[in-house]
Amino acid sequence: MSKRRIIDLVLEKNGMRKTITEYVGVQGYCPKCSHQYAPSSLKAYGISQVYGHGFRAWNVYQRVALRMPYEGIVEMMAEQFHEHIPGTSLPNFIRDFACSYAKTEESLTQRLLESPFIHADETPVNIRGVNHYVWVFTDGKYVVFRFTETREATIAHEFFADYHGVLIADFYPGYDAVPCRQQKCWVHLIRDLNDDLWAAPFDAEFETFILEVRNLIVPIMEAIQKYGLKKRNLHKSQKQVALFYAEVILDHHYHSELALKYQKRFIQYRESLFTFLEHDGIPWENNTAERALRHLTVQEKISGSFHKSLMPDYLRLLAIRQTCRFQGKSFFKFLFSGETDLDMFEARKRKRSQVMPQ
Repeated sequence: MSKRRIIDLVLEKNGMRKTITEYVGVQGYCPKCSHQYAPSSLKAYGISQVYGHGFRAWNVYQRVALRMPYEGIVEMMAEQFHEHIPGTSLPNFIRDFACSYAKTEESLTQRLLESPFIHADETPVNIRGVNHYVWVFTDGKYVVFRFTETREATIAHEFFADYHGVLIADFYPGYDAVPCRQQKCWVHLIRDLNDDLWAAPFDAEFETFILEVRNLIVPIMEAIQKYGLKKRNLHKSQKQVALFYAEVILDHHYHSELALKYQKRFIQYRESLFTFLEHDGIPWENNTAERALRHLTVQEKISGSFHKSLMPDYLRLLAIRQTCRFQGKSFFKFLFSGETDLDMFEARKRKRSQVMPQ
């Protein structure tokens, strides 16, 4: 006889319950090779497998979504479910789930590349005392992460190789050579202007330069607040932009180092600073990418550092979690459902909610 005892967690309407199920089956025997084999109904569970899908999903959710440290998860399992699991099992749960969601990540990437615009950003992460980098690509609905050892923008060039929309990014030079239309983040530009103004409060020429920038951008921001990101309303600002460049940027000789610095930046990025005036729905800032990365930066403050070998698996699950968050879906229920397609998961959820009890 073959036996498998599986400990699992099952979702119910108002909570969850722990189950212990023992599977029993008669072993088969092959007379040719004299080998005994377990019945097919038990092959879904490995020989050493103890915990079921729901149990592992609960642990993955605690780590990825709630940012719990491994020691805290182990303690919680012992207190709430009387299960004493070694902390070394938790990374294996993450690896197993990440492997099962490989096609989900491919689907997210495909949907993302179909978007008319994509936000991109990167942040350093501590891998045992050495800085590595995590890149995020998102349109506010789908999220994809990539992990690299350096800040070289090769990964961004590969991701956008066949993309025909608009890339929204900051002023990191690595994005400049990406072969698609771009929109530079005005929040980063305004932040840089303010920081330099605070550092040089007596630079009258630079202060005058900033006033000219303000006079240009404030009416545009007011139009966005009133009408939204509509080309028919924002396109009218092209005349003010052309006048700004003619009088403030191209036909002006500055002596202030800071004014010269930003004069060069406005000249270099003239085509990508005002892309949002020419298209409908193109954001003028990169806050969406920063929101997608914020969960990771908080996790780093809690954990201190990450394991390099586990990082791609963790980021795949985090991408699904952030996608669920942006779309208003339950990452917790998605993990428990066993689904690998977010759209299919939502469709089945709606179908179940429409079925009324007799």
